[in-house]
Amino acid sequence: MFNLIRNTLTSSLLFFSLNANSAFITIDEAAFDAVFSQNSFGTNPVDIRIGKASEMVFPDLLNIDSFNKIDQLFAQHLGPANAVSLFFVDTVNWCGYTNYRFVGCGERFGNDYVVESIEAAGWRGTELLAHELGHNLGLDHTGGGNLMTSNLNGNTSLSNNQVAQILNSPLVQQQNDYRWIDINPILIVSQATPQVSEPTTLFLLAGALMLLFRRKIACHMVTIKR
Repeated sequence: MFNLIRNTLTSSLLFFSLNANSAFITIDEAAFDAVFSQNSFGTNPVDIRIGKASEMVFPDLLNIDSFNKIDQLFAQHLGPANAVSLFFVDTVNWCGYTNYRFVGCGERFGNDYVVESIEAAGWRGTELLAHELGHNLGLDHTGGGNLMTSNLNGNTSLSNNQVAQILNSPLVQQQNDYRWIDINPILIVSQATPQVSEPTTLFLLAGALMLLFRRKIACHMVTIKR
C-alpha cells in the first residue's frame, strides 16, 4: 500500500496489457449490478446507477504515468462526495509506482477511479470496474480467487465480511430498503467530440465517445444522443 497525498491508490493487474487506443466508454450495467447483488449480499443488494456520460478534454491525461497526472485526473471529480467518478483513458501505467501491466487504479476510501478503455471493453471489463470500485468502498487486495485479488482472475465473488464493509461505505446511499451507488462515467479525450444530431453509432472516429449500456429493464444496448 502506498500512502499518497489524497488517498491510498490500489491497482489491478492483467497478465497482458494491450497498446494504447483512443479512449472510449464501455459499461455492462446489468453485469455490474450482478456483482453487487450476489448471494453474499443477502437481502441487501446494492444497485449500481450509471449517470450521464461526460467528456473532458485533457490530452496530457490520456496516459496516466505519474502521481501528478493521476492527482490532476482525480481533481476533476464530478458530482457530490458520495458519487463516484469513473474515468476512462488510454493507459494506466502508474498507481503508487510504475508498472506497465496496470489496467486500473482506484482510491481506497476515495470516490474516484480510472481504467484503461480497451480493458474495460474486454471480457473481464466488469471485473475490472467492480474491482476498482471495491477499493473506493474500502476493500483492500486479498489472496486467493476473489474480486479483490490483485490480478484479474475471472472471479467476482465477495465474502460476507467484504460485503459488510461495502454496506458501511458512505458511497452506498440508502432510502428505506433500497441501496445504491451513483457512478458518473467520464471520458478523457484529446479534443472535443463534435456535436451530432443523430444517435451516435457503435463505432466512432478516434477520440469520439462510445457508451454501451445494457439496462436492467430489457438488457438492450442503447446508443446515446449527443
